Amino acid sequence: MTTRDIAIVFAIAAAVIVAVFAYVAVRSGGAAEIDYGAATRLRRAFFLGFAALLVVSLVLTLPRMPYPVPAGRVDRVVHVTGKQYAFALTDAPVTSLEGWEEGTYPQVAEVKTGSTVEFRVATLDVNHGFSVYSPDGELMAQTQAMPGYVNRLRLRFERPGTYTVFCLEYCGMGHHRMRGAIEVR
Repeated sequence: MTTRDIAIVFAIAAAVIVAVFAYVAVRSGGAAEIDYGAATRLRRAFFLGFAALLVVSLVLTLPRMPYPVPAGRVDRVVHVTGKQYAFALTDAPVTSLEGWEEGTYPQVAEVKTGSTVEFRVATLDVNHGFSVYSPDGELMAQTQAMPGYVNRLRLRFERPGTYTVFCLEYCGMGHHRMRGAIEVR
């Protein structure tokens, strides 16, 4: 849907709401007998019409979701593990605090230009936000790093350069230092 289509749908919905309010305002001039059978039929018709409108809009819009899962293979898997206040970008997952303490992990991953990378993002402590910014400083994608769960994020790196990784979830006093990089060559 374009912005124009959205504006048209909004204008139609607003006109319907205004018409209903105007109808109610005109009809509420004084006390009247209530026909409960007619009111029930009107409610049922409104509910069924609204349900049908909802189903039609879902059928028309769901196939065009903005973030389809890309099919096909990935060229590289990078495991991202967050721990206050650093990201480890590794070829194998870091699964425990003991493993983190035993090793030294890079905060930079090297990737070939034109490759598709799947980031498997997890954390050992609190929620973190994993975001990738282009060399121009534009946000390309982001996902949450959550304890006990692995989020997968696929990106294709078409241009060479340094892509910056930032934490977008406030995680404590050293949050501003939590960053990494992806070198695309």
